[in-house]
Order: sequence, then C-alpha cells, then structure tokens
Amino acid sequence: MAVVKRKILDEIIRRIVEVAQPEKIILFGSAARGEMGPNSDVDLLVVKSGVHRRRLAQAIYMNLFGVGQAVDVVVVTPEDIERYKDSFALVIEPALREGKVVYGE
Repeated sequence: MAVVKRKILDEIIRRIVEVAQPEKIILFGSAARGEMGPNSDVDLLVVKSGVHRRRLAQAIYMNLFGVGQAVDVVVVTPEDIERYKDSFALVIEPALREGKVVYGE
C-alpha cells in the first residue's frame, strides 16, 4: 500500500491555503490510513468559517488543476462539524475519527 508523497501533499495544501485561508485541513480516507492504491484520491476536509461551501470548493478545485494527484475536497464550516460530528451518514464523522490534521490546529 502506498502513501501520498509529502511533496505532493504539501503542494496541495499550499494551493488550498492560497485560495481558501482555512482554519484547518484534515487528511482522511485511504491516504490518512496509508492504504492508497494506484487509483486512490486524496480526501481532504477543509474547515472555513462563513463561506459559501460550493463556491469555495470550486475555487479550490480550479487552483488544484495540474497538481498531479486526484483530490477530493469537502468544505465545511465549524458549525457543520459541531452539528454533524456524530452523524455516521456524513463524511465529517469518519474524517474526524480517522483523519490527520495537516494544516491548522
């Protein structure tokens, strides 16, 4: 099983921070578990207050163009996390449980 290369992850984080200035970025899924396969993407939960989630996600994806790695970004607010942190039906709970903070606190 592979892990995401640190250089690529650092570039992804840099590009997200450049457009989003998030409070926190959490790596989750197979990349966080060190179980990436050849067709795996990098799953990131981007936490940002007071934003239109869809517009911010679009801006992030535009800035990630050409990064050389498939990336799946989920934009949430701190209020979303508080409200849905225990909901197993949403990605927030597993991201918090198994994820690794790669930016912010």
